Order: sequence, then C-alpha cells, then structure tokens
Amino acid sequence: LTKREHQAMFELLPPQRAALLEQGLLDQAKTAIVIDMPTSGGKTLLAQFRILQALNQFDADDGWVAYVAPTRALTAQITRRLRRDFEPIGLRVEQLSGAIEVDAFEEELLTDQEKPFDVLVATPEKLSLVIRNKNVPRTLALVVMDEAHNLETEARGLRIEFLLATIKRDCPQANFLLLMPYVESSETVARWLAQDVNAGKAISFSTTAWKPNERIVGLYRAVADDSERAGWRLEYETLTVTERAMKLRGTHRAGDCRPIAVPKSKVLASGRQTGFGLQTAAMAAVMSARGTSIAVANNINTVWNMARHAAGSVSKFEVIPDDVRLVQDFLKTEVSQGFELIAMLDHGVGVHHAGLSDEIRTLMEWLAESGHLRVLCATSTIAQGINFPVTSIFLASRFVPQGRQSVEMSPREFWNLAGRAGRIGHDSVGVVGLAEGKDRDAIIDFIRRNTGALASRLVALLDDLAAQGQLNNLDAVLWQDQWEDFRCYVAHLWAEKKNLDAVLAESEQLLRQTYGYTTLRNDPAQRDKADALLNATKNYARKLADMPGAAELADLTGFSPEGVQKAMSGIRNLEEQLRPDDWAPESLFGDAGRMADLFGVMLKVPQLKQQLEEIGGDGFDHAHLSNITRDWVNGVRLEDIAKTYFAQNNARSDTEAFTDACKAIYRAIVNNGTWGVSALSRVSGMDFERMTETERRRINALPAMIYHGVRTEDAVLMRMNSAPRSVAEKLGSLYRDAFEGDGGRYSVGKARIFLKNMSPRDWSRARPERAPLSGAGYKKVWEILAGEGS
Repeated sequence: LTKREHQAMFELLPPQRAALLEQGLLDQAKTAIVIDMPTSGGKTLLAQFRILQALNQFDADDGWVAYVAPTRALTAQITRRLRRDFEPIGLRVEQLSGAIEVDAFEEELLTDQEKPFDVLVATPEKLSLVIRNKNVPRTLALVVMDEAHNLETEARGLRIEFLLATIKRDCPQANFLLLMPYVESSETVARWLAQDVNAGKAISFSTTAWKPNERIVGLYRAVADDSERAGWRLEYETLTVTERAMKLRGTHRAGDCRPIAVPKSKVLASGRQTGFGLQTAAMAAVMSARGTSIAVANNINTVWNMARHAAGSVSKFEVIPDDVRLVQDFLKTEVSQGFELIAMLDHGVGVHHAGLSDEIRTLMEWLAESGHLRVLCATSTIAQGINFPVTSIFLASRFVPQGRQSVEMSPREFWNLAGRAGRIGHDSVGVVGLAEGKDRDAIIDFIRRNTGALASRLVALLDDLAAQGQLNNLDAVLWQDQWEDFRCYVAHLWAEKKNLDAVLAESEQLLRQTYGYTTLRNDPAQRDKADALLNATKNYARKLADMPGAAELADLTGFSPEGVQKAMSGIRNLEEQLRPDDWAPESLFGDAGRMADLFGVMLKVPQLKQQLEEIGGDGFDHAHLSNITRDWVNGVRLEDIAKTYFAQNNARSDTEAFTDACKAIYRAIVNNGTWGVSALSRVSGMDFERMTETERRRINALPAMIYHGVRTEDAVLMRMNSAPRSVAEKLGSLYRDAFEGDGGRYSVGKARIFLKNMSPRDWSRARPERAPLSGAGYKKVWEILAGEGS
C-alpha cells in the first residue's frame, strides 16, 4: 500500500485500526461479519485484509474469494483496485462480465484446474448462476458483498437474499463479509449468515463520534436579484452539520447574480421554484471552485442539460491537462469528432449515466479521481460507484426512477450518496444540497429521517399481502413478477433433488436459509406469514413436478421455470425450425441470419421482454432489435448505429440519438439480448454432446460476441481484457497470429499478458486509420480500463 504510485497509504483510519485490532475482523472463529461504516470510511481496505486471511486459511483447499458488487461499473472499479494491490504479491484477480450467462471463455476460466484466479469479481446475478451450476470445482472461502444494503431494495433485494441463502446451503464452508453504510442492528444479518449462533459479528461505526469527513447538509433555492434585469441568485440553507462545521449554520448566498446564463423565469416563475435541474447545475458550477462538484438528476436528458449550462458557466482550462486530452481523443475515436462531451471537457465538465458506455463512465471516474473534473453531472446510480474525492453533491430531486415510475429514495440511499462529499484528511467541509422545490417541509422531513435496520424484501412482500388480506392467497400471487426470484430459488432445490418427496421434506430447511423466513419464524407475532410461505413453497414444488426439465433448465439459464416454458414454446412455434448451422456466428449475424426469430421468442419471455421493449426507436419490432444487434457485432460504430436507428429522420439531436443507442445496447441488448441468446441455445434442443469442441465453443461464444460488440473469438478475449472495441478485432488478429496452433490460446489470463506486453508501436498497428487516439494513447487508455496502470 505504501508503494502505490497513486494514492499511496501510510496509516489506517481510526475505524480501520479499531476493526483490525479491537473488533475482531480477522477472528477466524467468526464466519459471518457485517461491517456497518459511513460512506468513505474505508470498508474496501478492510475487505482486502479479510480476503488475504481467507485465502491463507483455505490455501490447502485451493480456496477462492467471490467479491460481489451491484453494478458493472462498480465491479470494474473494484477489479482495478484489487489488481493494483494484489497482483504485486502474486494474487490473481479476474472479473466476470455483467451478462446473466457464462460464456465459453468464462467457463474455461472457472473450471480451469490450474487455479487461474484467487479473487473473482461479479454481479449478484452472475455469481448466482456460477454457484447454482457449480462451475468452480474449488472451495469457496469467502464471499464479500459490497453495498449489501441493497438486500432491502425492491429491484434486487430478493435476488441478493436468495444468492446468500444459496451459498449458505451449497457452499457450507464459505465465510461471509457484508459491507454496508448506515444500518442499525446489523448483528441480526451477521447471525443469519453465520455457521452457528456465536460465529456472527457486527462491526459498526455509523453511530460513533468518528466521521470520515466534515459535512453540512441543506436546501438550495433560487431567489430574485434585482441588481440586473431578469436577475436571480442562489441561497443555501443548512439543516444538519457535523460538530466542527457548526459555524456554517444558517442561510448563505451562493455565487453571484445569474450564476448560469438563464433568465429568472427559468428558475423562479411567479414566485414559485422551478427548473430544479438548472438550479442544481448552477450550484455545482458555483461550488466547483472548491473542488469536484457532483450534480445529480433523475433522468438522462436533464443530466445533459445540466452539463451544458455548467460548461457555459465554468471557464475553460488555460491549458488542457494531458489526461483530459487523452479522454477527448478516446471519445473522438470511439464515438465521433463532434460528440458534445468533448467540448464540455474543455471546461472540466463531465457526465455519467446509463446512456454512455462502461468505458466512458470509467474514464469520467478516472478524471474525477485525478482531480481534473470540476463538475460531474450524473444520474443517482453514481451513488454506488463513487470512489473518488468530491467536495460537494447537489440533488435536483429526492425521487429516483424505478421501472416506469419515480419513487422516493430511501434515507439510506440518500446518506450513501451524501456521505461521499468531503475529503478524508483535508480541511474542506463537504457540502450536500437538495433543491428546495415546491415541498420544503417534505424535504426537511426526508433529510431528518433515520436509516433504520435492514429489512428483508421477502418480509416486505408478505407484509404487503397481509395488509391487503391476501396472505391465504399466496399461491395465486406467487406467479406475479415480483416473486420470480423466489420461484427460481425453489426451482434450484427441485433441480438438485428431482424428487417431489425429497423437495417437500427439505422445503422448510430451504426457507430457513433465508433472512426473511428466519426473521418471521423467530417472531411469534409473524408465524402466520412464515407458515403461509412454507405452504406456498410446497404447493409450488408440486407444480414443478408437472413441469419436467423446467427446473433444471431454469438453473442452467437463469430464467424462471415459467420463462423456460415460454422460451421452449416460442422456439417450437417458429415457422421454420432452427438448425445447428443457424447458430454459427457468421450465419446468425449475417444479412439472412435468424437473429430476428430469436428476438421474437425473447419478447415472449417475461424476464427479457420489458427491457427489450424499452429500446424503442424507429419502427420497433424484433427485426429492428436484430438489425441493431447485427450491426453492433459486425463492428458498426456507435455514432452510425445512433444515426441509423435513433435519429428519427434527423428530428433528434446527435446527443439524444447517441444516448438512446447506448441505452439500447448497454442496457437492453448487452444484458437481455446476450442472456436471451445464451438461454435459447440451451432450450433449443440442440445436442451439445454430439458437437465437436470447436463447434460447441463457437456457439457458447455467441453471447460474448453480442456483449462485447465483436464477431470473432479472439476479439472477445481482447474485449474481456478491457481493450476498446475500435481495436479489438485487429488486436484479436495479432493475438491469433502470435498464438496460432496453441491449444491454450483461449485463456483470459494469457490474453491479458499479451496486451500488457504490447508496445505503443504494437498498439499503433491495431488502431483505425486516421484515429485521433495514438498508439501510446490506446495503451494508456487500456491500462486505465484494465487496472494495469498505477
């Protein structure tokens, strides 16, 4: 740690010292530890100490560690950090893609007896597939769950709870380390996961006097300023302050008159607050003089608009830093010369949202970490990805999108985001603000709410049913979408036992592995809910007995048993049946390929349908999806995909079209298109056993080609190792030439060593003609993305 070139570390923070020396973080008798620590308190470093201990403890069993993070961006960030710290001491860190399938290359990585990794970084969905299918033939020593408070969220809470329950059941030797901020009574979670009642340990610092940063939290609003025509300015009113920031209590003027170039009517209409995104951009621009300031909005169009106004308000760099110039050259090469973000970066203004590629978001984080961003405009998803110092955070709204509606963020989500403001070890005070908007009292109440204990999503669903008087009707409700993860959990037991009597006999034991059922069963007042859940579980098991093969395929594909049946029915009902040669990459992604038929089937599967339908664009249908996917795999530039499918006859701006193209590819096609193709190949009836290894690998590589946007296996290996898409095919060709005839060529680790050893001249040989990014620039970008640089 002291030898790091970037962010070298010479002493531990007080809670880190306490966790290691006083609180028993490294006590081998504790099999489940929950660390509850304020955001920015240094949880990741504590996880690294526990990882080293677990690998040492399970060394004789070739133990491995799973590090689980909720988003692709955070898994990439964690991978970079762990590689930077662990690879110098000989520990190998690998990252699985965010796709909900295990492709041919990942399969090889996971099953390799040569121990190609010590730590595996993955999303909960990906690790769930790996555990259920027993892909890794070694002992799982430790599971680190980052941002573990997601256990209570509506979108993924059940999935995370059932992942942990499955690991408890299928990997009885595994230890657990859960990292979370602002959770009261976290010892109940530790006891749930521990191997016996005394083996759980909660290490809590959220309620101690120590704080990682000094911080003020308050409201901001626009007020009239008659010093010029249509003038206005901002006021900031503090609501909560840390002890050493007491002198900042009160109401403060923020900036000068008209901090961004909009008239008063855009932020103050007839005395009422309006234009909250504009107010947020103005606050971030004003406060950027103190250091990186983040402006958060709940939709992507507002984020772009905030960035435009912030860039118009913040002066240009006198000399553009080399790091900023590097990112600009990357954007010119990978997106287009006229991409709007390039000019914003001249002012030190960046953007971060789902309408950008993972690489662009990573480079935005890298610029912020390097201190080159003055303002970063983002959606609220950045709360689970900030691992860099910021001095202030401003939110246009306390509401966040969830599906097709907006919901109020939980107090825990808010404080997890707010806690990022302020730098450890610096004198500056972190400033957090919410736009006062039209409901001042509601916002004050929101900020003062407690975070509370962690609640099981399973319990929340049963509480809702009980409140509606529907508890006895759980059998009928179980078919609804929100119970999908539960059905998959029960199906996993069926896939293992394949016998109704055995499943019925073990149903209660299966439920006892979950946090929710354990909580209900231990509370006499809640026993009726536990009984209802057990009865519904047994009744669902009886239904699975009438669905032969569905549970096994559910385990294999990640679909629910009902999704498997719909997929099988869709494949059977195609006008022209799919033949094995239809699945060959050159056939499937060719002009006459059957990709459109596959998307037609996917749109009938509930788990895939909604996200795919959200793509929209010109003339949406399964052929539209197929054409976008085909172009993506065949190397068509994102700029051209945006113009072809999302420009709506030039009625929309380039930025809007590009944003929608990125959302379509990185949200829908990369996630659900990849998952769908993988799952449909499994339920298609193809006899994989009779294929040659080459044929089998090529079909298993299809999802990875879609995920990474390339058309050859060698290019997939390059992309898996963070090579930019614009050079992946040429790099793959160089790799193929270098390892022609090598049976072990399709190795993720071998490909990374190949990339690591390439010189800037080698990178120049792969770069597109007239690309603004030089060979040395490509090498530097790759080092940043792969975590191979300092």
